[in-house]
Amino acid sequence: MGAPELPQELLCKLAGQVVQDPGIPVPNPTVSAWQEPPHPLATIQSKNLPQYTDFAILGSGITGCSAAKTILESELGRDKRVVVFDARSLTTGATSRNGGFLLSHAPQFYGQFADAFGTAAAKEIALFCDRTLEEIIQVAKEESLDKISEIRDVTTVSTYEDEEGFEKASRSIRMYEEAVSGSKEKYAIIDGETAKKTYNFKESKGALVVKSHVCWPYKLVTNILQRLLQSHAELFSVETNTPVTSIKVSRDSNTAYPYVLDTPRGTVRAAKVFHCVNGFTGHLLPKLRGPLFPCRLSMSTQKPGPQWGNRPYSWLFHSKQTWDPNTTLVEQGLYWMQQNAETGDLFVGGDTQRLDDFLSSDDSVISADSARNFTTLLPKRLFNEGWTNPITNDTLSSATALQRIWSGIIGMTADQLPIVGNLPASVSERDVEGGEWVAAGFNGYGMCQAWLSGQAIARMALGEPKPEWLPDVYLSTEKRLTDKTTMGAEAGLASFFSRS
Repeated sequence: MGAPELPQELLCKLAGQVVQDPGIPVPNPTVSAWQEPPHPLATIQSKNLPQYTDFAILGSGITGCSAAKTILESELGRDKRVVVFDARSLTTGATSRNGGFLLSHAPQFYGQFADAFGTAAAKEIALFCDRTLEEIIQVAKEESLDKISEIRDVTTVSTYEDEEGFEKASRSIRMYEEAVSGSKEKYAIIDGETAKKTYNFKESKGALVVKSHVCWPYKLVTNILQRLLQSHAELFSVETNTPVTSIKVSRDSNTAYPYVLDTPRGTVRAAKVFHCVNGFTGHLLPKLRGPLFPCRLSMSTQKPGPQWGNRPYSWLFHSKQTWDPNTTLVEQGLYWMQQNAETGDLFVGGDTQRLDDFLSSDDSVISADSARNFTTLLPKRLFNEGWTNPITNDTLSSATALQRIWSGIIGMTADQLPIVGNLPASVSERDVEGGEWVAAGFNGYGMCQAWLSGQAIARMALGEPKPEWLPDVYLSTEKRLTDKTTMGAEAGLASFFSRS
């Protein structure tokens, strides 16, 4: 839905949250099930912080990992020093808090992208997402990490509870299949009664079914970083628990390293800086507060009843967003789920929260409304069968055993596209052109966009031209980032309400 009619006081509060400083990641986040057990290098640091680096990469998630790998393995970067900074332990941001889907969102949003940016741009986005997924799987195989990171084939079923949403998504799917070579009949589109009968949904107006993959992102990224540390020990370091608190430009004689990065462990001089911290980008780049803003979502792990078994599926559940003007509770309109192939645990995400709980960068907190929703979501709202203790009107006992709940911060953008490329000095507000780069704002769909976005900024920063596969509409141009109509606070709120 579009943004609801909000009371002026609440609207002002939310607009203020969209443009506020996200700060640095809190030191005591909720612990995601993906992060256990912690990687052996989870708290790695150099004994002494490097004084200089050619590339300072902020963020050790999938984007920063890809950028580091690209530089270190490139002929142009073979003698370049690379330092990755993380405010917390290794890869504990959005990369290790998401649903683990290796699935493109572009087919279901194809019509929306075409309407907003044109059919050529919609096709570029779709091809980019498909290419990113192929690249991740290829890299995992080349590094012999496909089994460790549990990449496996699944069938993804996207069900829609409302007719309008189903028709809109079906139209987009057919547009995508018509435009992208080799995609004909990639998706099966089934009616609601068939979906309910086949997949035991309580409600469905129709579903989209496609072959895809899922994975364990934390294991993939941390193990790639470990390999890079082993292979490039002289040129590469990772500094965990080392937040970059400010960036200044020095006008002294050391012009090759103009950036001065302040951290609690000391300062580092850098030739180039990569911002790969997604929802936290605005802390060091104030002019991106509003165009890019954090949004807090929740996930859980649950044990299904013995009737459920282990199923080679992943699921997306779409419905109309709803909101209660009295409590400001919003049901986001999207839930997601996959199942661990070995343990059978269900990884379930999505939210019913108050509006102001969504617009937060604090992942040490779990919304009480979200936690309450997870206890009954699957048997009460989504599925008909498979539960030990069916929910009735007389009891709210959970049919699933809720094991863990955590929150995570996604980076949303006002125009719903990632921000990728060189930052103009007018935006960075540091008078150096060509030195700062960004790849952030994946709107909850980072697994199909982040890897190649990190690779793209690394290649361009090394002096290569823009990769032809990087969509032009993603680029971090001054015109795009300073357009108040499409990148202001009101546009940001509208983006949130149309996310699902």
